[in-house]
Amino acid sequence: MSIILITGSGKRLGRGLAIEFAKQNYDVIIHYNSSKNLAEKTYNEIIALGQKCFLFKADLRNTKEMEYGFKKIIEKFAYPDILVNNAAIYPQKNNLKDTSIELWNDVINTNLTSYFAMSRIFAENAKTGSRIINIASLGAFKIFKGRIPYNVSKAGVIQLTKALALELAPNITVNSVSPGSIFIEDVEPSEKLAITTDRIPMKRYGTVKDVFDAVYFFANSSNYITGQNLCVDGGFNLK
Repeated sequence: MSIILITGSGKRLGRGLAIEFAKQNYDVIIHYNSSKNLAEKTYNEIIALGQKCFLFKADLRNTKEMEYGFKKIIEKFAYPDILVNNAAIYPQKNNLKDTSIELWNDVINTNLTSYFAMSRIFAENAKTGSRIINIASLGAFKIFKGRIPYNVSKAGVIQLTKALALELAPNITVNSVSPGSIFIEDVEPSEKLAITTDRIPMKRYGTVKDVFDAVYFFANSSNYITGQNLCVDGGFNLK
């Protein structure tokens, strides 16, 4: 039986991935920072599915909190076989003048530096055959006006994935998934409709299940597949 740790899995995409993996008989380590109530709700749903679950709280901008969280995982649960770096922030649009250094640092630290730090901590004790899967974004390839820090952070995730894949071979595979416009129930409608379906070749928004299928593939694929990125965007990146 496999154990998966998903960062930012109390809500939104991370929560959906956690539940889908539990349905496939994975035990799940739920990471959260400020979304305690939502994380506990996700925990209860996974327990109801008959799987083991563990709650892990940490501010991913704080390496010491991450290290402490892993210590607790080792002491009270079991070491994960798979790390999914998912937690990220998507700030409001800002022009260059209004994009402060503080905002830049917050986005880069959350969306990119934390992926490096979590991967580094995970790799220290991960057994041979373990997997790291990074959630990047269509924003790694398409420029979203007014979201410079986000675009740069997600492009960095792609390069980080490749660099880690080379560094950690042959013991650990590292791949990434880049979602496009994904319909998630607790996202505000204005965000859901940022890209209209007529602009997407497949004429629909993606779902959590669509993203899960890609993450699940990398979680179970041959270890000969590493350093790769899979877009889940309905063909939007082709245009």
